[in-house]
Amino acid sequence: MMTEDRENTPEINDLFEFYRQWPGLRTAMVSLAAAERLTASERMILTSMIAIVDRVGPNDLHPGTES
Repeated sequence: MMTEDRENTPEINDLFEFYRQWPGLRTAMVSLAAAERLTASERMILTSMIAIVDRVGPNDLHPGTES
């Protein structure tokens, strides 16, 4: 299953590519954060990471550039 997921996930080489892929990745991360297989600590860390990434915008990637 993990191999299939990797094959279906585009390669991410930098922050800009990660930002562009975030909408699709976010859905998977929210599902993972709700999974029983994570510890409470892991869920808290992942939930915090999601909140932080949600705050990143185009100007954070290219300061002074408006989208």
